Amino acid sequence: MAGFLDFNELKARVSIEDAMRLCNLDMTKRGETYRGKCPVCEGSKDRDLVVTPSKNVFYCFRAKEGGDQIKLVTHLKGLAAREAALFLNGTDPKEKAKADTPSEGFKPLDYLQHDHEAVIALGFEPDVALALGIGHAPRGILKGTVAVPVRNRDGTIAGYIGLTDVERLPPKWQLP
Repeated sequence: MAGFLDFNELKARVSIEDAMRLCNLDMTKRGETYRGKCPVCEGSKDRDLVVTPSKNVFYCFRAKEGGDQIKLVTHLKGLAAREAALFLNGTDPKEKAKADTPSEGFKPLDYLQHDHEAVIALGFEPDVALALGIGHAPRGILKGTVAVPVRNRDGTIAGYIGLTDVERLPPKWQLP
């Protein structure tokens, strides 16, 4: 599965002290715990945020929440659990979101002829062909074919396929 991140493996590899460093937490060590102000809770006092590395947990008395290193990052950075895990894994969640965002795709071919006889032979009326972005290509790499856009799930154009010999297309490809 693309983008799979094993939270258990991540928690075994990245300690809560690592998470503290990555989040630039300034805390005072007292015995086995770290204590300090919670940087996200207004009115926080010097002892409101406690991190216990031996148990790999934290607790914020002001927000009344605690948990492991992933939860610590969600609390401090305002991220979802997956984004916090990506952060701990060394991936900037904002960059990951950009990578997951579909690109603009191809621009529609504005020179396609929607009222060409080859398009009509497929069973498309010119106005329907225009709406779907289908047309005869008089030039370019698809010259002489009926260009059909292939779209991503978000509707952007991923590319085009060119149909040739429209008259010899199987009946199932032709609209009634």
